Amino acid sequence: MSIKKRKHKELTDSQIKHLKKLSQLDRTDINQRPPKGSALADQSELVHNNTYEPFPLFYVDKLIVCRNCSKNEVWTAENQKWWYEVAKGNIFSEAVKCCKCRKKEKIAKSEARRVHLEGIEKKATSLSRDKSSGH
Repeated sequence: MSIKKRKHKELTDSQIKHLKKLSQLDRTDINQRPPKGSALADQSELVHNNTYEPFPLFYVDKLIVCRNCSKNEVWTAENQKWWYEVAKGNIFSEAVKCCKCRKKEKIAKSEARRVHLEGIEKKATSLSRDKSSGH
């Protein structure tokens, strides 16, 4: 099953229980064996985090409850690896919204930015017109 399909499928009680169990693992313990489906961490990519805490050795799928719609969703180990190592997200940050709500928010912000820029452009055009007419 693809990551996208796994993420968007409704979670069963047993899956929720399993994800909660995974979240209790000490991901910094060198004696802890990474479970199946985990993503190994590249600690050299985590040095941008200014912390004395040990970095994780691996990432596991995590259960998140969306802050907006309260839907259960899986924040996959692969997505965490991307967030922390590629996007350089803070190692103490966690996903708080589901994909659908993040997408809605991104669209809303983009629309607000577009409207704002149109307003600025309209104002600049109006000001240049006023200057050229001598007002």
